[in-house]
Amino acid sequence: MSLSAELNDGIYNALLTALGTATPIFHLQAPDNTPLPYVVYSWQGGGRTNDVPDLVNRLEFIRAYGTMAYQAAVIDAACATALDNVNIAVSGWTTVTMMRQDDYEAVEEQPNQAPVYTMGGIYRILLDK
Repeated sequence: MSLSAELNDGIYNALLTALGTATPIFHLQAPDNTPLPYVVYSWQGGGRTNDVPDLVNRLEFIRAYGTMAYQAAVIDAACATALDNVNIAVSGWTTVTMMRQDDYEAVEEQPNQAPVYTMGGIYRILLDK
């Protein structure tokens, strides 16, 4: 398995433990017409470091979508509890650190004019082989 797949599994499993099955979790994008609320996570940047070849420095964008700002905020808080300053399990790697370093919030309108609220953050994760 590749690092991306292993890290995706680690993030998914940590979120599933925190959120249970009541809040769906998707990588990259939720399928069309998925009912709110849900969580989406995706790679934002980074990779292997030049000075230490076995060290990976990645950024992950993890965000909750909901019908109300409060709903998205509560789910985002659960995500932060599961991922901020913890060592998630990533097969074949040791998590050196994972911390939330930036926050994100937005509201967008669906085609039917209903708002979709987004709350989340950018997490920096350092992995060592």
